[in-house]
Amino acid sequence: MLQVPGEVQILKEDNVTHSFCGLASVGWMYQKIRDSFFLVLGTHTCAHFLQNALGMMIFAKPRFGIALIEEGDLSKNEPTLDEVIAEIKTDHNPSVIFLLSSCTPEVMKVDFKGLADHLSTPRTPVLFVPASGLVYNFTQAEDSVLHALVPYCPVAPAGEKSVVFLGSVNDATADDLRAEAEELGIKVGGFLPESRFDRMPAIGPDTILAPVQPYLSRVAVKLERERGAKTLHSLFPFGPDGTRVFWEDLAREFGIEVDLRDREKAAWEKISRQTAMLKGKKVFLTADTMMELPLGRFLRSAGAEVVECSSAYINKKFLAKELKALEGVRIVEQPNFHRQLEDIKRDRPDMIVTSLMTANPFVGHGFIVKWSMEFMLMPIHGWSGVFTLANLFVSPLDRRSKLPAFEKEVWLEGVMPAAE
Repeated sequence: MLQVPGEVQILKEDNVTHSFCGLASVGWMYQKIRDSFFLVLGTHTCAHFLQNALGMMIFAKPRFGIALIEEGDLSKNEPTLDEVIAEIKTDHNPSVIFLLSSCTPEVMKVDFKGLADHLSTPRTPVLFVPASGLVYNFTQAEDSVLHALVPYCPVAPAGEKSVVFLGSVNDATADDLRAEAEELGIKVGGFLPESRFDRMPAIGPDTILAPVQPYLSRVAVKLERERGAKTLHSLFPFGPDGTRVFWEDLAREFGIEVDLRDREKAAWEKISRQTAMLKGKKVFLTADTMMELPLGRFLRSAGAEVVECSSAYINKKFLAKELKALEGVRIVEQPNFHRQLEDIKRDRPDMIVTSLMTANPFVGHGFIVKWSMEFMLMPIHGWSGVFTLANLFVSPLDRRSKLPAFEKEVWLEGVMPAAE
């Protein structure tokens, strides 16, 4: 148990996290940075994973690919990728190529940074992105991508105070965030990442970094150290409560005092049907996307009982306000999944928010399950995302209400073995 006076208790179990590997981040990153290409240096296992995880995007002419490493390649000091890069340039004409690492070549000590530097040209830079599943889960790899982009963000001159939003969101959500900021009188310097490589925002000592995703602590620290920027430490803009606090805190950084309680109240009224369904429900969040803390906080504000809120990694400074809002909830970093299975069987939560890998077994035991990855792919930020966020949680409850009762014998007997 990690306990510091004045801080929320976090139970750390140091167990392997059941989450997708960092390579999955290419699924949304290549769509956000539209003049990019993501090249994975990996094995047939990596190719199989991406083909299955991202295969639904095949008709969109995806701008990512895998350079397969065979056994013979591992005996060489450096894989030869010149022809692969030339083919990518011919077929896609990208402004930037991201070279993603994977487990096997990292274990074999392939010099990814040197390889990226060798392949890079002034016209088309090749940027190294650490994304091995040995170290990163699939949301942390977005942090790695933004890390690689920092040198290509212009330096903003001192005296020009503006906000740069950190995190990949779709264009409609970005437009909403920009419009809301400008309506409050806040100058917007841009987004990291922007939709094009040549439009990355200028960041300097008078830049306020406003993270909209809760898994980007490393790039925020890098920008603080290298550019002197200041990171906004607030709730993340998920749900009426988080959105109100986020905008009030951000406005305060610009010397603007706003009171958005009426707007928060109106947003809660807009989702009153959903909150009525969530009220009193026991919800268990297993570790997957690193979005668990703000999601758990929203559920608690909506009237649900959060039985456990676990996450793969918890940066206590970056998530300080979320932790405070969850005081009294069992919060676990790197949870032991077998322990969670036993707790879930005992506590019988009304809903489990979990990964794709563990969802089906829970469903087979009669539990109502929500795929945590869906929160990655849907527009749930800000005022415009409130309804979508609430519906994501109540949709499995709605579906279950339309199904016949689950067989009690199946529920009681099951096939899930006890944890050893």
